[in-house]
Order: sequence, then structure tokens, then C-alpha cells
Amino acid sequence: MKIIAHRGASFYAPENTMSAFDLAMTFGVDGLEMDVHMTKDKKIVIIHDDSTGRTGTRNYKVKNSKFETLNKIDVGSWFDPKFKGEKIPLLENLIDKTPDYLDLYIEIKSGIEITEVFYEFIKGYEFRKNQIIIISFNYELVSKLKSLLPDFKVLWIVEYGYNVTIEKNMYKNVFKKIEEANLDGISTLADLTHCIRMAKEIKKNKWLWNVWTVDNPHLAKQLMNLGVTSLSTNRPDWIIKHLSN
Repeated sequence: MKIIAHRGASFYAPENTMSAFDLAMTFGVDGLEMDVHMTKDKKIVIIHDDSTGRTGTRNYKVKNSKFETLNKIDVGSWFDPKFKGEKIPLLENLIDKTPDYLDLYIEIKSGIEITEVFYEFIKGYEFRKNQIIIISFNYELVSKLKSLLPDFKVLWIVEYGYNVTIEKNMYKNVFKKIEEANLDGISTLADLTHCIRMAKEIKKNKWLWNVWTVDNPHLAKQLMNLGVTSLSTNRPDWIIKHLSN
């Protein structure tokens, strides 16, 4: 099971910043996970929310702002004053500085409107196709991207979690959609009840299976034993230490 740093080492550094990603790489992770949005001038930037208010010193809607404007915002101080001056990264800058043995889980937060821009962008990284995993909650988006990028790995994020009632055929319907779009697997919330119910079918199809977000070593071991192929965590050093014991 691969250990993926969720938004970087986001327990120790501000999420989705170069500091968080750089720190995660020192922990010996197998990959990095990041969230991306498209700006007004069609740049792909790394940020979780659709606006900068929660993590930035100014509040702008990402899709309505040019990168030049967003690049002036401090997205580190909210976490700790020592990270003052952290900037919103461009996706290309992170990919270019990441060793080619690390997986990159790129979660697309923008809607279907990002499709063509993202397609043209990621084509330039075809030499990294074995390490780039594209993920999104948007089924229409992942279906379209898989058809455009058949050689890249694409996963659908399904939020079966703690407050989701188990209904007849709900897993079957999800698996059917994955097959119809020829996706490479699934990303799920680390809810053990749902994971246990899905494990057999996922393993039978030899799909990639990512779970998020796990900072509990005991749960991580349980998920590993279920056959999960990658686990996203805010504390990769902690999880790696306990799984190696």
C-alpha cells in the first residue's frame, strides 16, 4: 500500500503549499495529493477551496481571478507565522520539481469547464503518465478525461461515509459506472463499514483503490489488509513509522 501525503504534509505545514510538499518528500512518501482549480486566465493552480478566504490573507474567487492577482496572496500565515509569504503554487511548478518516482494524485476541484485546458496541459507530461493519477468527484469530468487520456490513470472519488445510509444496489451502481467509463479505480472515504463491503469487487476487478484521509495507524493497517492500494494522510511520517513496525 502506497502512502500519499494529503495536500502535502498538511499536519505540519500549510496545506497545498510548496513547504508542505517539500516536507512530505523528506518523509519518504510514495506520492503527493493536491487539489487544483483553474484561474480566469486558464492557469491551473493548487488550492483546495474555490476561494482564497480560508487560507489566504485576501479573499478572491479563484475562477474569477488571474494568477497574477492570486500570486500576491499569503497562504501560509493562517497556519503559522513562520510560513508567512507562502504562495499558491502552479501545478506545473510542483510537477517539474517532483522526482519521477513519486505518484501525483491530482484532484480536480473545478467543474467540467476545465476539461480542455487540463487535457492540453497534462498532455505535456505524458512521460509521467505512470505516476500521474487524476481524481475527481465529478463523474462527467473523469469520464471525459479518461476518454481523452486513455494512457493516464483516472479514478472517481465516491463519498460513502459516516452519514451515508447503505441502500440496495448502491455499490453495484458505482461499480457499473466505473466499468462504463473504463476508469482505473476508485477513491473512497476511509469508512471501514463501506470499505469492507466494497473490497471484494474492487479486488476482483484489480482496480486502484485510494482511501482518504487516514491519520490513525490502526485504521491504516486495517485498510491495508483489505487490499487498499494507496492511502492519503496528513501525517505521512507517523503512518509510515507505524506500518513499518
